[in-house]
Amino acid sequence: MLFLLLAPDDDAVISELYLENYHRLRRAAAAILRDSAAAEDAVQDAFVNCIRHVGTLRSLPPPAQITYLVTAAKRSALNAARKNGAVFPVPPEDLEPADASASAEDAAIVRLTAAEVKTAVQRLPESLRDVLRFKYLLELSDGEIARTLGVAKSTVRVYLMRARNAVLALCKEDGHAEKQV
Repeated sequence: MLFLLLAPDDDAVISELYLENYHRLRRAAAAILRDSAAAEDAVQDAFVNCIRHVGTLRSLPPPAQITYLVTAAKRSALNAARKNGAVFPVPPEDLEPADASASAEDAAIVRLTAAEVKTAVQRLPESLRDVLRFKYLLELSDGEIARTLGVAKSTVRVYLMRARNAVLALCKEDGHAEKQV
């Protein structure tokens, strides 16, 4: 029913984005939910939310639109998983390096190759790996991580800093960080 409120141009934008990106979004949701039907529902929910923010979508360049949609699908899938009480362990080898951000640790990690970071992450204690998984793979906010771990939000930031520093230290031990600096 929400689509009836869209302007004709907005309807075309949403339809085009849906047709071009449906399979990509379904794969992203299925990777989290491990269920095809639930993944389709998550993609539908993501597009309903995107309809509400069609102005934002229109203002983004095409690559950013795709990122926006994939993030919406992942979050929708995570919400569905949380609603059902499901927990999906993520193997360390699926952990991706951090996106560029304001911290020096993040910038240094981004310059390392994915293989170097994955090797270092696999050597981290489980508690630090979990914090990195929550933040960068599952894309949870600091508040969501804090609720999951039962700690304060400021404690999550400390854990993240320690985890990133530990990854850099392990990469330096392996001789990878020197060539990056």
